[in-house]
Amino acid sequence: MAECPNCQYKLKPWDVKAECPKCGINIPNYNWENRLDEDSEKAELALKKFGITWSHFKSALFGRKLRIVRFVCTFLPLIALILPLATGSFSAPFIERPAQTISLLNITLKMITAIDIGAAVKLFSSEIIGSAVLLMMICVVLLYLAVVFGVLNFVFVLINAPRMKTRSNAVLSALAAVCFAAAGILFCVFKSIPIVGQLGLFTGSISYGIFVGIALFMLNVVLNIIVGIGCKKQLADELKKENEANV
Repeated sequence: MAECPNCQYKLKPWDVKAECPKCGINIPNYNWENRLDEDSEKAELALKKFGITWSHFKSALFGRKLRIVRFVCTFLPLIALILPLATGSFSAPFIERPAQTISLLNITLKMITAIDIGAAVKLFSSEIIGSAVLLMMICVVLLYLAVVFGVLNFVFVLINAPRMKTRSNAVLSALAAVCFAAAGILFCVFKSIPIVGQLGLFTGSISYGIFVGIALFMLNVVLNIIVGIGCKKQLADELKKENEANV
């Protein structure tokens, strides 16, 4: 419940007049000069905080050459979407025809335009090739997870910039690299399963796209660590200068 700023009288719901019913001061205009000064100080402090936040945001993204490189490299792993992850021919009931170059993009297009849900379920439940197909699908899921981590990395670059933090970006990039590496390993395991070669599910080999994806994400890990060290030192220097100015 509101109270009078002068005598601390507890105002009742029916006390609708501007004057306090106990001491008679005009409540809206009470001590207005001091309150105006307080509002001015609050606005000045808020503007100062915004200026610091904006300065940190720009510095974390574009303050130095290496930080600009890091920002650009945030997008580079997305080229792994179109790079060949494997070369050869792949054939299964839910894909219409074999492909000579297999990338995440054409896998996505095939799954959208040519997938047969019923046939896919039968493949997973098959005693002969069920485990092989499941392994292959896990590879695809891992690749999609890598893309998700890559997108989140860009989002967190913007979120972390005002605080000049990079740890979560390094973690996300590392997770994406791990997903790419795990997908490559599982693909090799899938390819080595005898039934895969016997039935012609896949004939070919892993391609350079996997290694490029891993390398680009690991590059982001290294850049985020180095930039993070620089940002931490910058914040420490700013704090030191502020403390010296207040002495």
